[in-house]
Amino acid sequence: MAGASAMTGEQSEILLLLEQYCSKRSRQTSTCRNQWKKLMSGERFSSTVPTVCTEGPVLSNQKAPSIFSTYKVMTLVLPDRDGAGVQSDDSPSRSHSAVAERLVEINKSAPIPEVVVEDQDETIRKLVELMITFGDDINMKIHQDPVLQEQLSNLSYDTFQKLTFSVQNLVQSGPAAESEDQIQQQKISWAFEVTSRMSVITVVQRRRVLSYGDQYIQQHHSAWIQEHGGWDEVFDVD
Repeated sequence: MAGASAMTGEQSEILLLLEQYCSKRSRQTSTCRNQWKKLMSGERFSSTVPTVCTEGPVLSNQKAPSIFSTYKVMTLVLPDRDGAGVQSDDSPSRSHSAVAERLVEINKSAPIPEVVVEDQDETIRKLVELMITFGDDINMKIHQDPVLQEQLSNLSYDTFQKLTFSVQNLVQSGPAAESEDQIQQQKISWAFEVTSRMSVITVVQRRRVLSYGDQYIQQHHSAWIQEHGGWDEVFDVD
């Protein structure tokens, strides 16, 4: 059964990458928010190791913030407590972490324009618009819509697939990429981003979303990745 690897003992490489990606995106949001609260309270940090993260989107010349637009980059100085939070170069997951980091970078550098979403499926149209307009606040907005909550509580793979495909199609509506390879990289990064955004919606089981993301990438992108040398090669990871 497609996507079954996410539910068995051995995790697929794609699922491991999805978990790394979601973890990085989550830390970017929570770390920045928490540390800026401490900065505002006057707390000082002893570490000299800077951490660069993004605190969601910020307004550029648009009417509303969007994860598909400009990110505000901040350098924070975090406390160093016995090396906590510092990943060793010898970590078995270093390659996966590097690929996930590259996917995050591609996602930030490949904004999708805020456009009128035309989709016959009302649920898909609404979800795409929420992602474009509210970004990291999508969970809060969904909780303000009982009908959408009910629909998402029974999220199917078919709905997830249509949603991801709709978002990926908007990549081609944005600034022209230099090559077909870049378009494919951007689309893959958005498959990861959609999975990440959906995984934080509390009315949907996170494990189910990750399984759907795994299945989608296996079906739509795995062959292209393998044809081009694998994840490390495609995303220039040494």
